[in-house]
Amino acid sequence: MNDENRRLQTFNDWPGDSVVSPQRIAKAGFYATKQGLEVECFSCHLKISTWEYGDQVMARHKILNPSCLFVRNPSDSGNIPSLSLSGQSQSTTVYSNGPDYQNEAVRLATFENWPASNIVTPERLARAGFYYLKDGDNTKCAFCKGVARAWEMGDDPDYEHKRHFPSCPFVNNTIIPRLNVNPDSNNSNKCETNSFHNVNIVGSTVDGNLDELGVQKHNGPKRSDYATFEARLRSFSQWSPNLIQTPEILSQAGFYYEGLGDQVRCFHCDGGLRHWDPDDDPWTEHARWFPRCSFVKLVKGQDFVTACALDHTNQSEQNDKIQSARRRREVSERELQEHMISPAALAALGIGINVERVKRAIKEKLETTGKGYSQPDALVEAALNMQLEEEDLDDSAHNSQIRNSVTSVLNDITQRRDQQPDRLVSNSQVPAMLEQKTSVSLEEENRILREARLCKICMDAEVGIVFLPCGHLATCVNCAPNLEDCPVCRCAIKATVRTFLS
Repeated sequence: MNDENRRLQTFNDWPGDSVVSPQRIAKAGFYATKQGLEVECFSCHLKISTWEYGDQVMARHKILNPSCLFVRNPSDSGNIPSLSLSGQSQSTTVYSNGPDYQNEAVRLATFENWPASNIVTPERLARAGFYYLKDGDNTKCAFCKGVARAWEMGDDPDYEHKRHFPSCPFVNNTIIPRLNVNPDSNNSNKCETNSFHNVNIVGSTVDGNLDELGVQKHNGPKRSDYATFEARLRSFSQWSPNLIQTPEILSQAGFYYEGLGDQVRCFHCDGGLRHWDPDDDPWTEHARWFPRCSFVKLVKGQDFVTACALDHTNQSEQNDKIQSARRRREVSERELQEHMISPAALAALGIGINVERVKRAIKEKLETTGKGYSQPDALVEAALNMQLEEEDLDDSAHNSQIRNSVTSVLNDITQRRDQQPDRLVSNSQVPAMLEQKTSVSLEEENRILREARLCKICMDAEVGIVFLPCGHLATCVNCAPNLEDCPVCRCAIKATVRTFLS
């Protein structure tokens, strides 16, 4: 059985749908024993009877018996290799039905019903050594048998293969040399700047990393049925009332309830959280455990995500400051003053943030979580959010005053007309009427300006997201993650930029 062609002829009863082809087994020194799927080495008489998809026969041979003469040096073992596949007889080629997943074309053919072509293409997966397992988005390496799944927008199959299976022979022999030739290909967050026709970006200053410019790649939500706040809130009908985290707060942070214990999941990134502690803040935990979630980045900003990650590294130092689990706790003036001289508070005051807003932000966090801010960025954002809320209240009060004034003037004119319908307007009344008309026009102008700043989807919140490449400023931070096309021009959204109106 030292002749490879003779070994191959022993596989005449080998199943045609076997996970390993007879050619690969025969080439590795084995012949069929006619006992099920059992094969035996002609040199060391090692027997193998179990096979899996992607098995490397020679590698298994070497692991099970590294001292085999054929494994150590096939040319010295008396082995007679097959000279060419074309020289095989017709009866030999019958046994080539088993899929050879080490062939890139064979791997590519398995992606016939691949469900995630918009996330990562079959061509890139097959080129990186993966074939499709016909289950969800599960893929398997044909060389190391490593399974990769849960593919996300922007993932580079070469880079993910190298990161998760660094000892894979295909990674070491093919992928790493390829990445060394094209070092930019291992950046999974790299954006194709040539697709943004109306954006001028100096690549040399940022090394191709658009995150530093506030531009992030856009992708739609994983669960579009929970894309709205109301839909997520309805999922909490069975939520335990004993938990500090309320359905409203969790829904605002992008989570919906899965109906099991206290487990929730983000509608956008599909990240799940459970085992909530009393002092856990949903936004903070969302950003801490899933920093790549586009929803968190759009609504809270990259600085908030970074601050949460930094706060997580210092969590062990802050454990002694965590208070008992209550919805609200009393904060003494002395405790508040101690936090007002903390590095985070001094940094916020040093950039000009109003002292009262800083004080209120610290007090609110102490009341709800029992601990203060450890990072200046998070405190600054909380104080700025309070400022925006105050401005919205002022705008609402101002608009209400204008509406009341206009309504009063119109009612007064109507009453006078009803009382004296036949009287002509005197010259003395003209200036008053002109003034009333001016007030009405100002109200109309204010309404138009206000509507121009409103989100074109919910018509409630203020616009804050610019879509690329079209450049339209049309939606708020809550509605933007749910869209795939611009609502104004229907252009596909490839990236977004957070903006602030001033």
